[in-house]
Amino acid sequence: MAVVVKPVIDLRERLECRGYEPTDKIREHVIVRDGTCVFPWCGRNARRCDLDHIVAYDHDHPDEGGPTSTDNLAALCRRHHRLKTYGRWHYEMTEPGVFTWTSPLGVTYLRDHTGSRGTGRTWSEPGTAHPPDS
Repeated sequence: MAVVVKPVIDLRERLECRGYEPTDKIREHVIVRDGTCVFPWCGRNARRCDLDHIVAYDHDHPDEGGPTSTDNLAALCRRHHRLKTYGRWHYEMTEPGVFTWTSPLGVTYLRDHTGSRGTGRTWSEPGTAHPPDS
């Protein structure tokens, strides 16, 4: 029997690397934190998901785009990654492992470690990820 020793992952620690591809340590951190695809009600194991840059990485100007970091990456299955990229869904991470999704119609959903639920809120401007300024 082989014994594999892995380091302890501190989910409170923010990790970042240069470039588009996350390091193995960042990848493992996000997978452990998210557990599954972070799209509401999706249960696909995070190990079988893509890691998505919540704020898009700028390949032409890496210092100006979203960083490759634990606070800007989330596990999305291929289907939901495409839906986010091409389907006008938007999301943000409000705290580690807590995601607010907004549908193209402006309906919002919360996904956290307890599961998914609708928030009962609809923004007045469909397709926006944030409420209008009050």
